[in-house]
Amino acid sequence: MRGTAFVLLLALALTTIFNAECAKPRGQQVDCSKYKKLPPGEERMCYEIYAPICGSDGKTYGNDCFFCSEVVKTDHKLKFVHFGRC
Repeated sequence: MRGTAFVLLLALALTTIFNAECAKPRGQQVDCSKYKKLPPGEERMCYEIYAPICGSDGKTYGNDCFFCSEVVKTDHKLKFVHFGRC
């Protein structure tokens, strides 16, 4: 019984980790308000959690940090299309 419970919990954990599209509800936008423009030559440090976002430029960004960094660099010309790969 414990073995079965362990396998089910492991399967649930792996499904949650590898299905990043389920992490954000549909219809929700990305809030980039906390990302400010950096001084010239300074790079933003982003975390490495994969939660893909499709931008209006047709590129897939690894997560909201990478996406919002590009939004700020383009003076908000880049727009959110949907969560997931393009």
